[in-house]
Amino acid sequence: MQGIIAFILIFFVVVTIHEFGHFIVAKKSGILAQEFAIGMGPKIFHKKIGETNFTIRLLPVGGYVKMPDNVFDFNNDISVYDLKKGLQIRLKLDENDKVEKIILDKTNDMDLLPLELNEFDLTYNMFIEGFVGDEIQRYEVRKDACVVFGGMEEQVAPVERMFSSHSWGKKFWTLFAGPLMNFVLALAIFLGLALYTGAPVENNEAKLGIVAADSPAQMAGLKTGDKITEINGTQIDTWTGLVSKITESNGSELDFKIERDGQVHNIKVKPKEEVSKNKKGEEVKSYKIGIGKWTETDKNFLASLKYGFQQTLHYATLIFVGIINLFISLFKGGFSLNQLGGPVAIYEMSNAAAKSGLITTLQWTGILSVNLGLMNLIPIPVLDGGRILFVLYEAIFRKPINKKAQYYMTVAFGLLMVALMLAVTWNDIQRLFGK
Repeated sequence: MQGIIAFILIFFVVVTIHEFGHFIVAKKSGILAQEFAIGMGPKIFHKKIGETNFTIRLLPVGGYVKMPDNVFDFNNDISVYDLKKGLQIRLKLDENDKVEKIILDKTNDMDLLPLELNEFDLTYNMFIEGFVGDEIQRYEVRKDACVVFGGMEEQVAPVERMFSSHSWGKKFWTLFAGPLMNFVLALAIFLGLALYTGAPVENNEAKLGIVAADSPAQMAGLKTGDKITEINGTQIDTWTGLVSKITESNGSELDFKIERDGQVHNIKVKPKEEVSKNKKGEEVKSYKIGIGKWTETDKNFLASLKYGFQQTLHYATLIFVGIINLFISLFKGGFSLNQLGGPVAIYEMSNAAAKSGLITTLQWTGILSVNLGLMNLIPIPVLDGGRILFVLYEAIFRKPINKKAQYYMTVAFGLLMVALMLAVTWNDIQRLFGK
């Protein structure tokens, strides 16, 4: 249960902050945000506030801000509400006989005007026309009118409120704001943690911090806080020098002279041999005793802010390199679904973080937020990065990319993303239950 709660909260925070970035910049730019959704699939909760429906949907695989777009209207028979000639609908008119609501759901409200649809335009000319009894009537549609369908009211989108009707600059920032907010969230988390626990202060002192359990260092009697002054009679002044002596030992026993609580001790430690493989697949031997550097902390705001930026950049670099290597493996071979993680893997890691405590959970949230921001910037049409490419094309060539090209690329990559997500999720499930 702890893992499920952690997963839900982390997912909710990371996705909500991403979509809030899109939402707030769209609102400031004059772009209509019809829906703010967390999750995908069937809706399990919705509430309309102002002109936006805020919804929670069943599947925890992302979210979206629905911004109407006339990019895909190259086929005039397409209607986002499946309106067509002959459809029986009902209208709610205001005091000026303008259409306030278009009701597609079944209703017994006798105050509504029944109409058999003939023609309509809810984008440019804003009208609806149809048979009321035996006569054709034409009504002006208000620009803030709503269509009622599936138990939800959605505001219609006049052309000037559509995403594609705005300048390339507004479109760019609306799209980029989602990933940007993920980076801001990560920075805020790492800054907060640094203010709470203190930002590590860099030093090169030959003083022990972590002494790993059951390591050669612990078994020999070394303790956290010990200051190493000599090894085999050679003076040690820095951590770098300490590590060099251990590396050069080739596994031979080392004679440590240490200072502890004002007293000098001599302790003999035999490094443990470890074998790993380098990038070429060659075996490499190393010698370790299981120690970590002593670190001091600083809770000063500027030091914490610097550390927050460093941590955000550190994880962003690691994830970016991972994404690049992933694409390289696609072309050079060696790609595996194990390189990817879906909702199941995120749940598994969220559960592990929750068991380790609040600080680890917050660190994982920051890492996941950076990951979501960077993944959404991958230049694939169905992601923010792909749509940003379309916008940059428009900025360079002073015209939007062909509507059909956008449509078919988006649909094709959307289907590929769904297939990949299903494959990754199935792989995660097999790995989880195969343990």
